[in-house]
Amino acid sequence: MTKKIFSRCGNRCDICLIYRPNVIKEDKRAALCATWDKLGPNKYDPSSVICDGCMADREDAVLFSGGECRARKCVLDKGLPHCGQCPDYPCDIFPAEPDAEAFYKDMEERGEAWTREDDALMEPYNPKRFIDEWRKAR
Repeated sequence: MTKKIFSRCGNRCDICLIYRPNVIKEDKRAALCATWDKLGPNKYDPSSVICDGCMADREDAVLFSGGECRARKCVLDKGLPHCGQCPDYPCDIFPAEPDAEAFYKDMEERGEAWTREDDALMEPYNPKRFIDEWRKAR
């Protein structure tokens, strides 16, 4: 069984497709970037998308957010490992995903074809679900 590794906001690094140890094992960044490209105007270059995880404390750690994540800054300022341990969770800073129904409606209105494969690729990036599960298990 894989040990769960949470990001500061609650995403799952252990199953994240841009987390460096996972990229080394099997590089699925091209498929993930194609899915991310459906989500908005940004276009991602699979060869440059990689992350050491925002829990990394090395000076040379590469963070996907470039270190600009508000949730990460908040929990570090509070001295907490991740948002799940914050008494104010969830708050306005927490990056909760949109309601699934609203998300699929938006994708349809924008004419984007969203597949089960897209859902599977996005699995690691569901912080509210993961934090809620973590809090419930405590």
